[in-house]
Amino acid sequence: MKLRILNNKMEEVEGLYNEYPYVFHHVDLSKTAIPWHWHEELEFCYVQAGSVKVSTAGQSQVFKKGEGFYINSNVLTSMTDGADCVIDSHLFHPVFLGGHFKSVFETKYLNPVLQNRNLDMLPIRDETETQRHLLQKLRQLSKLQEGQDVELQTRNLLSEIWLLLLETLKNTQLKSLPPKNQDRILTMMAFIQENHARKLTLQEIADASAVSTRECLRCFQTSIHQSPMEYLVEYRVQMAARMLETTDLSVTEIAMRTGWGSNSYFTKMFHRIRGKTPNAYRKDYLALKKQALNK
Repeated sequence: MKLRILNNKMEEVEGLYNEYPYVFHHVDLSKTAIPWHWHEELEFCYVQAGSVKVSTAGQSQVFKKGEGFYINSNVLTSMTDGADCVIDSHLFHPVFLGGHFKSVFETKYLNPVLQNRNLDMLPIRDETETQRHLLQKLRQLSKLQEGQDVELQTRNLLSEIWLLLLETLKNTQLKSLPPKNQDRILTMMAFIQENHARKLTLQEIADASAVSTRECLRCFQTSIHQSPMEYLVEYRVQMAARMLETTDLSVTEIAMRTGWGSNSYFTKMFHRIRGKTPNAYRKDYLALKKQALNK
């Protein structure tokens, strides 16, 4: 699975279309990084193997094999591979279950969840009969995607899963989340993305959202648990990795295009974050791509 992140950090979900607003992804997180992003679509995930750390602006939790979680609409999220993690991800637009605007399905069943400001992520573990039933339905939903002409069955099964989610929420005490400042953080993250190829100062990043440098630092730390400059470095590495995968540009040229002051500093930071040098990363990526094509 490839993620396409738009300039406001909103993810453009691969494989999801207006005529069928649902998509299933079987994701190996050791090969696919899930950086900070958000999307309007709702997401149920089931951990098939390993473990994953899932972070939102309000919490971070680790999920192991056999566990799952729900991510609400428009929630800033990242996922980090804990140990050779493989997840099944089910993403769907609310209209998939809600139908037309202001329908009883939307107002009675969907909106109480979508409009709950204290619900960003809901863990689904083997703790209650309802949760066990929900996990079983998620496994069933994944298995269903192996067949053909399963669109109607998928929607029916997701409706059952949604009812189980509502039942789970009845018996869950949600903690009040601190203000997320999501509009501010998204504005500043978008500014960093659009200007990552040049030298940036903390003041410029703060000015993008009309806040003080102190408030900028607080907003980043409370929302994504990083400083603005740490996020900038990780984003530059992310963009450099994409260029290594998709272009024949030299490492020096890529370093220049992604805002690094020197090739040696670029190589040092890339190795620190990705665990290998840019040249080694490109070599391994091309080898894996060739192996996949030969299967």
